[in-house]
Amino acid sequence: MGRVLIAIAAIFFGVEHFLHPAGCPGVPLEKLTPAWIPGRLFIGYLTGAILLVAGASILLDKKTRIAATSLGTWIVLLVLFIYGPILIAQLSDPSTAAKVEAINYFADTLLFAGAILALASATPRTD
Repeated sequence: MGRVLIAIAAIFFGVEHFLHPAGCPGVPLEKLTPAWIPGRLFIGYLTGAILLVAGASILLDKKTRIAATSLGTWIVLLVLFIYGPILIAQLSDPSTAAKVEAINYFADTLLFAGAILALASATPRTD
């Protein structure tokens, strides 16, 4: 059941990335990827493609472990290289709301990556 829910979420998030590629990648958010991030539209489309392919693979139970590991790793990289700098920039903002928002974006996306990686580790090695 968990595998199916993660797959459906990944496919839904992938579609959202193609509809709104300028949004922060990973978990679809209203927040736009900052202009200072190079190749932000490319990252949005690439993330959408990875989410769709991995989600379909997980849903169809084909190469589930490698798909979940690849997707989880990609989302962790997004957290480190996109959400991390956003979090650091927002922590210098005097507004408490901006800080909480940045922490939420960081934590929510990292939680999604953790769920995917947990699925990968729970999947048998023989796909």
